[in-house]
Amino acid sequence: MKTVFSFFATIMFSLSAMPQTAAELTCRAQAKEIALQTYSSCITEARNTQVEEIRKNYQKELADLKSKYDKELKKMGNGSAKKTSKAPPAAREVQAPVPTKGIAKQLPGKPQSSEAIPVQTVTEGTKVVAVGSEEADGLEQEAADADQVEIIDMPVE
Repeated sequence: MKTVFSFFATIMFSLSAMPQTAAELTCRAQAKEIALQTYSSCITEARNTQVEEIRKNYQKELADLKSKYDKELKKMGNGSAKKTSKAPPAAREVQAPVPTKGIAKQLPGKPQSSEAIPVQTVTEGTKVVAVGSEEADGLEQEAADADQVEIIDMPVE
């Protein structure tokens, strides 16, 4: 009986405290929302600051690396690196290769043969003989002998 009474007392107490709780819940929800907005904006700003710092460092290192290799190319090419790095390559006319002694400038082409092999037409029923008929006869004999081969099953040990 005490449990039933305590149950009803708990329900009545919670119903009487409902208006206060609803106002508190609303205020807590607003406070959480404001805190979440503040936190996310702070994190976003911190990340943006880090990203900007990384970009600046990257640009600086890239410029240093580029200047280093430009200097090395200048040493090797006596200033030709400056021309190639800043000026885009110009279109050149393609000229016919000039034969020179020494290193080949072009691969040799296949010579054109003037002899043409005539095309032979074969009618049905005509026996066609291949060049090297000895090999063909041997293959035909093997094919004929293949029908006479007997397959023996061996016992498995």
